[in-house]
Amino acid sequence: MNDDLARDLLAARAAVDELLDSAPAALTPPVVWADGPYVAVSHEHAFTREPDGTAHLEKRRYLLTRVAEHRYPELLAQLGRAWRERGWAVDGEDDPVVPVLRAKSPFGTAEFRIGFAGNGTLLARVDGLAAPDTSYPFGGDSTVPIGPDGSMDTMPRRQDPFWSV
Repeated sequence: MNDDLARDLLAARAAVDELLDSAPAALTPPVVWADGPYVAVSHEHAFTREPDGTAHLEKRRYLLTRVAEHRYPELLAQLGRAWRERGWAVDGEDDPVVPVLRAKSPFGTAEFRIGFAGNGTLLARVDGLAAPDTSYPFGGDSTVPIGPDGSMDTMPRRQDPFWSV
């Protein structure tokens, strides 16, 4: 990996971290999160499907606190408010099944999605990188619990007296 790419990846990692760290700081009372690894995703030409030499860096942060369905609007409101206070453009989908909130900052994007079974996932992404030689430029370390089947267990199992009831 050349020095320019290494510097770009380090800057992208810092931007991804800032995007991800905006969520835990926004929520009161606090919730429990776990981080997946940093992943470099190589882009390809739409027609030829050949690599185009560019990539983006992304990382997912999983909400491990169980959030009751009637608390989703409060969680999304707190997160949206915090992102707007940072000057980020915020939009979302008021989907009753899979609510989504998105933010665009000067250095990347964040998306928080509540999926089935209340799985909350925050995805941060920074575009405009040269494609690195590996999908895991910072290793594959993760703080996500491992389930009995050996895969990541992202189910929200932690109870909270505010969020879970």
